[in-house]
Amino acid sequence: MQRKEQMSQNLQDTLRALIETALPPDLNRKTPRFHMRAGGSSIAQEIAAELVRQAVASGLPLRNPIIAKKQLSGGNTAEIVEQLTLHAPFVFKLDSAKPKLAEEGRMMYNIHNNPKLPDRFKQAWPIIYAIRDQAPFAYIMEYFPRQDGWISLEDRLFPSAGQLPASPAEAVRCMHAVLDILFLGYQASKATRALPNLLEDYVARISERLAAAADKDSRFESRPLRINGEEFKPWKNYVGQLADNTSFLDSITPRFTTIAHGDPNPGNVLLRLDLDRIEVKLIDPKEWETGDYLFDVAKLTHFILATGPIEKLTLSGPTEFKVTDFDTLTDFTYQFEVPQWANDVVAACLDRVRQFAADNNDDYWQARYELAMASNLLGLPVGRLEKGRSHAAIALYGEGLRWLKKFCSRLPTAPAYAKRELVIVSSSEVEPDSLAEARDRIRTDVPQVVPAVDKRGFQTLHWLPKRTNANKKTVELSLEHEARLTATSEDALGFLKEQLSKSIAMRTGNTLLPDHQTFGRLTVRRVPRAPNAQSIDRYWELKDSASERRMTPRMMSLRERIKTSAFMTWETSEEQRALNLELPFVSYEQSAVIARLEFNWIDDLQLSIAEFVAGETGITDNPLILSARIAGIEGKKFEQVLEHTTFREKYLLHEDEREVFQLNIDHVIAQSLKTQRLAAYTDIDIAPSVLVNGHVLASLIAFSRALANRYNLTNVSATKVWRDALLTGEL
Repeated sequence: MQRKEQMSQNLQDTLRALIETALPPDLNRKTPRFHMRAGGSSIAQEIAAELVRQAVASGLPLRNPIIAKKQLSGGNTAEIVEQLTLHAPFVFKLDSAKPKLAEEGRMMYNIHNNPKLPDRFKQAWPIIYAIRDQAPFAYIMEYFPRQDGWISLEDRLFPSAGQLPASPAEAVRCMHAVLDILFLGYQASKATRALPNLLEDYVARISERLAAAADKDSRFESRPLRINGEEFKPWKNYVGQLADNTSFLDSITPRFTTIAHGDPNPGNVLLRLDLDRIEVKLIDPKEWETGDYLFDVAKLTHFILATGPIEKLTLSGPTEFKVTDFDTLTDFTYQFEVPQWANDVVAACLDRVRQFAADNNDDYWQARYELAMASNLLGLPVGRLEKGRSHAAIALYGEGLRWLKKFCSRLPTAPAYAKRELVIVSSSEVEPDSLAEARDRIRTDVPQVVPAVDKRGFQTLHWLPKRTNANKKTVELSLEHEARLTATSEDALGFLKEQLSKSIAMRTGNTLLPDHQTFGRLTVRRVPRAPNAQSIDRYWELKDSASERRMTPRMMSLRERIKTSAFMTWETSEEQRALNLELPFVSYEQSAVIARLEFNWIDDLQLSIAEFVAGETGITDNPLILSARIAGIEGKKFEQVLEHTTFREKYLLHEDEREVFQLNIDHVIAQSLKTQRLAAYTDIDIAPSVLVNGHVLASLIAFSRALANRYNLTNVSATKVWRDALLTGEL
């Protein structure tokens, strides 16, 4: 017992010394706030003692009186990664600021101790002896030393110079051993209560990582490219296509999640080969715990086909490498060799995927695999640039773009008249540049503009109209932020409405978003409505203009309100009606949220049009004239094209007593005034109820994502009149 206590103390002292190297100096001093015993103790001492207590209780053996230390490298991102050897070696990881380190440890602990998972799968994960869940974050993990026969799959498939390479048969055998473990876990952990989020897991990774790479190296800016003779669009064009086809992404999303390692690249897969059966260990996962199993598979196959050959077989970069800038594009040329066994190993992976997909009705796995390959490869260049490996970064960029282009070729082709290059901006831009410039133009061209914030939290500009109205309403230009969503099926819409109804006067964490950490404390309230439609609108369009110059395909709209209700903001009359003109919106990257400007005013529309046709110059109060100056409206004649009837269900979400979001479910009936053709659809719009700043915008994006993920909602990158026109054949 005495010897065990001495070993425990020795281990505490060793850990304390390591921890002190990572903590700020002011946290290492003795302070009364952290007393554990008379005389006080340092933060490092407390952390070391806590971890050793947990580790001993979890079965960490303390038999060898010698403690050996060795710093570990590789792909670790923690501030301290040390191998400490007692009788059984273990790894100590610490990060002073990042909670995901502890979450990573907790994930491995949960899997290793989950009674519902097969023993063979659980035993492939390391024992987690201790976890610290508060800053500084840390955990102690079982270690698998080379002298005990362990080698990474990476080192076996891509050995150092002078070492015997794996034969094709051995390479395939090793991969089958890894796949046996992974797919055992996937099948056992399959769950249908949640779905993977392709926008977040794949598309956002591509966009965010490439933007970060472009910040470090201008060669990664979004521009036309020719790569090994093949031409590519600017990468933002491909990302825009993905954002504009969220319904397609939803259609290829599997109807289940599984356990996901998140980073099973061959460096994080350990093998022991000197046994009758290959033993496998999975280390250094992401903290996700669940997701799309194909992300894991692509982690393996991108390394086999591209990353390994580029970085391991040609350490200084691809065997041939050249970049040439032309006026219209940049030309990349590179080559690298792939091992002779690579295609057989990848075929083994895809055969296993094919069988699993067939067993679990995952009909669109081939398309999703292409996106997973693109996401994995295009996530790598920024890290290579940080390490000064620009040749590898560019080759991985080229390989990733090949997969991205291949996937985008699957996207539905919209009619030419409906194509529109979306303006996509960063979520840090509360007022995107194009909208700020438009508002500045209003301040210049309109006399006595008054800024304000309306009851919904929107920033507005007001000015007096030339013609007064009975309601004494000013002309208004509002800057509006909202999430535009629609349900992917009637079942999805019904489920959302059912859960909203059950959530009335309750916390959202009970039913609407069960146990959601960020949005589980909101309260749902329903706004009563009178029977019948809440509004009837007529949309006007330029007459006799070329299709591409008409307003609707450009995501603009001119609306005249024929009937209104208390649900709607602006009242109307026979003589002077509530008018609305919406300018082209901008989309926030990887979200359903858009920002837009819209004019609202009360007038006789024909008088407003007459002034526009007369071609007023200089100072004006007329929104039609102002819109033409901002966005360009070519044409002098307008015609009524669509009637739009809305039945609205309105919900308010409160945090304590403060209203924070409005959620509208709009059931729309659209009718062409030319053909009388009818169409119906339902939109779900979410807007903040407070002044939008960076925090509110981020919350709106996160809240709409949470709802979309739970209720199978998809983004709507279009105006309501565009949807009316599309469904009634008026585009």
